[in-house]
Amino acid sequence: MIPSSPRLTWIFLLVSSLAFYGPGLLAPAAWDKNATYLLIYNLYQGVLVVAWFWFGPAICRALVVEKVVAGPLRQAVDHTLAGLHKSKGQIQLTEIPVILAKYSAPFIVTAGLLPGQSQVFISSALAEQLGVNGLRFLLARALVHGNLSQRLASLLPVLVLTVMFPDTPWDAMTWLGSAGFLVCWLAIHWFFELCADRQAALALGLGAEEGLREVLVANASPVGWLSVQPPIRWRLHMVAGG
Repeated sequence: MIPSSPRLTWIFLLVSSLAFYGPGLLAPAAWDKNATYLLIYNLYQGVLVVAWFWFGPAICRALVVEKVVAGPLRQAVDHTLAGLHKSKGQIQLTEIPVILAKYSAPFIVTAGLLPGQSQVFISSALAEQLGVNGLRFLLARALVHGNLSQRLASLLPVLVLTVMFPDTPWDAMTWLGSAGFLVCWLAIHWFFELCADRQAALALGLGAEEGLREVLVANASPVGWLSVQPPIRWRLHMVAGG
């Protein structure tokens, strides 16, 4: 979910919560021990996850309060995208629409289930903080995230966590299983994030490492140690061609 107005954010959270958990709250307690009901309910939640990804671009567009459709910043984004698609780098980037949202905090997200219907959303605050190389690297990386493998890497862990783990009170084995799953997910997540860094660098060629450093500075957070991104030295190593 991208940053939005408080009203739109609360509406989104309320509707999402009702869609995911409403049927379970309304069902009789006796059904919680019925295998058929539990299977149907898990499948229902799985379908909702897939739908959330499929309609992700539409949801993000609805949450954006104000789009930047003209001006120097929009021109800089369009010029950068045109240069990326004409680049003779080792990786050909997918052409995905990029929406520039007027927002005071830095954020960027690639939303969608399949490459053909994915979209990139970037805030004006983030774009304004970046130089030429930083904007090129950021947008190249976002376009890489539109590849099918990257979309599946985003979808499948959420789908597995939703369908395979019960909503009923967890026992010790369930907690251990979820902890093991999260460790595996983090390893897979780091792998694909590092791949995105590497592919963006191959698409850009010169200036990729400088671009990553600009992005890291622009996205710096006082609680950066809580980030699920790979270690910075690993990212720089991948971009440098190590």
